Amino acid sequence: MASQSMTLLNLYCKVAEDTRLNVWQVSLMLFILMLWHKGGYQGQIKISRKQLMTGAHFGSISTYHKCITRLQELEYITYHPNYDSYKGSTIRVMG
Repeated sequence: MASQSMTLLNLYCKVAEDTRLNVWQVSLMLFILMLWHKGGYQGQIKISRKQLMTGAHFGSISTYHKCITRLQELEYITYHPNYDSYKGSTIRVMG
Protein backbone atom coordinates (compact mmCIF):
# COMPACT_ATOMS: atom_id res chain seq x y z
CA MET A 1 0.00 0.00 0.00
CA ALA A 2 2.89 2.37 0.70
CA SER A 3 4.15 2.12 -2.89
CA GLN A 4 0.65 2.84 -4.16
CA SER A 5 0.43 5.92 -1.95
CA MET A 6 3.76 7.03 -3.36
CA THR A 7 2.45 6.48 -6.89
CA LEU A 8 -0.61 8.58 -6.04
CA LEU A 9 1.58 11.37 -4.67
CA ASN A 10 3.78 11.23 -7.77
CA LEU A 11 0.71 11.47 -10.00
CA TYR A 12 -0.64 14.45 -8.02
CA CYS A 13 2.72 16.20 -8.46
CA LYS A 14 2.88 15.32 -12.16
CA VAL A 15 -0.62 16.73 -12.75
CA ALA A 16 0.14 19.88 -10.75
CA GLU A 17 3.31 20.57 -12.74
CA ASP A 18 2.02 19.68 -16.21
CA THR A 19 1.56 22.97 -18.07
CA ARG A 20 -0.25 21.15 -20.91
CA LEU A 21 -3.28 20.67 -18.64
CA ASN A 22 -5.92 23.32 -18.12
CA VAL A 23 -7.93 23.81 -14.94
CA TRP A 24 -10.80 21.60 -16.16
CA GLN A 25 -8.49 18.72 -17.03
CA VAL A 26 -6.78 19.02 -13.64
CA SER A 27 -10.16 18.99 -11.90
CA LEU A 28 -11.23 15.82 -13.71
CA MET A 29 -7.90 14.08 -13.15
CA LEU A 30 -7.86 14.89 -9.44
CA PHE A 31 -11.38 13.51 -9.08
CA ILE A 32 -10.32 10.34 -10.91
CA LEU A 33 -7.28 10.00 -8.63
CA MET A 34 -9.50 10.42 -5.57
CA LEU A 35 -11.77 7.62 -6.82
CA TRP A 36 -8.75 5.44 -7.54
CA HIS A 37 -7.49 6.01 -3.99
CA LYS A 38 -10.92 5.34 -2.44
CA GLY A 39 -11.16 2.14 -4.46
CA GLY A 40 -7.93 0.79 -3.03
CA TYR A 41 -5.89 1.48 -6.17
CA GLN A 42 -7.75 -1.19 -8.14
CA GLY A 43 -6.81 -1.56 -11.77
CA GLN A 44 -10.03 -0.08 -13.08
CA ILE A 45 -12.61 2.42 -11.92
CA LYS A 46 -16.21 1.96 -13.04
CA ILE A 47 -18.21 5.18 -13.07
CA SER A 48 -20.79 7.01 -15.13
CA ARG A 49 -20.22 10.18 -17.10
CA LYS A 50 -22.76 11.94 -14.90
CA GLN A 51 -20.83 11.02 -11.74
CA LEU A 52 -17.55 12.20 -13.28
CA MET A 53 -19.10 15.48 -14.39
CA THR A 54 -20.57 16.07 -10.93
CA GLY A 55 -17.31 15.24 -9.16
CA ALA A 56 -15.25 17.47 -11.43
CA HIS A 57 -17.89 20.24 -11.28
CA PHE A 58 -18.59 20.23 -15.02
CA GLY A 59 -21.81 21.65 -16.38
CA SER A 60 -21.07 20.93 -20.03
CA ILE A 61 -20.88 17.53 -21.73
CA SER A 62 -18.66 19.13 -24.36
CA THR A 63 -16.13 20.18 -21.71
CA TYR A 64 -16.22 16.68 -20.24
CA HIS A 65 -15.51 15.03 -23.60
CA LYS A 66 -12.66 17.43 -24.39
CA CYS A 67 -11.08 16.82 -20.99
CA ILE A 68 -11.41 13.03 -20.97
CA THR A 69 -9.97 12.93 -24.50
CA ARG A 70 -7.02 15.13 -23.52
CA LEU A 71 -6.22 13.00 -20.46
CA GLN A 72 -6.12 9.96 -22.76
CA GLU A 73 -3.91 11.75 -25.30
CA LEU A 74 -1.44 12.65 -22.55
CA GLU A 75 -1.56 9.04 -21.28
CA TYR A 76 -2.83 9.82 -17.81
CA ILE A 77 -5.73 7.40 -18.26
CA THR A 78 -7.31 4.88 -20.56
CA TYR A 79 -11.04 5.32 -20.95
CA HIS A 80 -13.58 2.84 -22.25
CA PRO A 81 -17.05 4.38 -22.41
CA ASN A 82 -20.13 2.28 -21.77
CA TYR A 83 -23.38 3.88 -22.75
CA ASP A 84 -25.32 1.81 -20.21
CA SER A 85 -25.39 4.11 -17.17
CA TYR A 86 -26.03 1.15 -14.87
CA LYS A 87 -22.77 -0.55 -15.88
CA GLY A 88 -20.64 2.59 -16.05
CA SER A 89 -17.60 3.42 -18.11
CA THR A 90 -14.18 2.04 -17.27
CA ILE A 91 -11.14 4.18 -16.47
CA ARG A 92 -7.64 2.90 -15.80
CA VAL A 93 -5.09 5.25 -14.24
CA MET A 94 -1.73 5.05 -15.98
CA GLY A 95 0.58 5.30 -13.00
